[in-house]
Amino acid sequence: MLALAGCGSSADTPGGADDGTGSDQTPVTFALDWAPNTNHIGVYVAEELGYFEEAGLDVEILPYGSTPATQLVSAGEADFGIGGQSNVQVARTAGLDLVSVYRVTQRDSGRLVTLADRADIERPADLDGMTFGGFGSPLYSALARATIEGDGGGGEFEEVVLDTGAYEALAQGRIDFTLSVATWEGLQAELDGHPYREFTYQDFGVPEQQSTGIVSSEAYLDAHPEESRAFVGAVARGYAYASERPEEAADLLIEANPDTLGAADELVRESAKLLADEYFTSPDREIGAADPGAWDAFGAFLFEGGFLVDAEGAPLAEQPDWSTYYTDEYLE
Repeated sequence: MLALAGCGSSADTPGGADDGTGSDQTPVTFALDWAPNTNHIGVYVAEELGYFEEAGLDVEILPYGSTPATQLVSAGEADFGIGGQSNVQVARTAGLDLVSVYRVTQRDSGRLVTLADRADIERPADLDGMTFGGFGSPLYSALARATIEGDGGGGEFEEVVLDTGAYEALAQGRIDFTLSVATWEGLQAELDGHPYREFTYQDFGVPEQQSTGIVSSEAYLDAHPEESRAFVGAVARGYAYASERPEEAADLLIEANPDTLGAADELVRESAKLLADEYFTSPDREIGAADPGAWDAFGAFLFEGGFLVDAEGAPLAEQPDWSTYYTDEYLE
């Protein structure tokens, strides 16, 4: 914590360019992957508490649109953005310019879920032959299938693509199961009084992954090393604050986004606490650091499952060097 607190010192502040407003802060853009939520809490803490300003940065947080944050970063339309481990492994292999520079969650927060009052579904193998509410990605279908197979099932089910409408469809009984994030949708279901029955992928043989992170591009990192180190350092301070003081961090996130989160006060607070307790940190490495073992293991899962193609769309003949897909350099 003390080391992180030094990241915004004047000695490390990058020289800003005058943008015509008289400001000496360097502009940086950060792309969200969805509406503001607790996965983004460290970025908003850094903004609200002035960590970016202390680091010499003027950070613009770009709202989510129809284009994924990873594509915006790869195209140079955003300097940084939200992108988890599997996103980077699939997209970089396919030719996008992406590098993971910070890992928000140290383990996978995803779950396979069904309604808790379904007496006919007690374990993943019971989902064979049922209807899965998917999100349009073969990877998500693979997570569901691997979890079912890991429990001894056949992994055969009907899939309908519903995007975020999957949660409403699940509540209405129009689908039998879907995927959710334990730190958001799972908590919301509990607060609504209708908790999900959750199956953790890793309990059924799926490798661990650092499911939420922050990415940049090699083009940006090479051209702006000082700004990159300043940004990642300020972000690390923000998430360190959120891990130590989740209630105060939740207040800051809500204050920064009153229109989208003002009515979700309890959810934000519970989510911030859960992330702080179980996901933001690991006893094995510093906050935000990569877990090489997780990148290798989940990368092998993707490769062996045939989910990786090159820039021409051809299946890979051999696994990439996963160590080139992430860096801890900007945490130093």
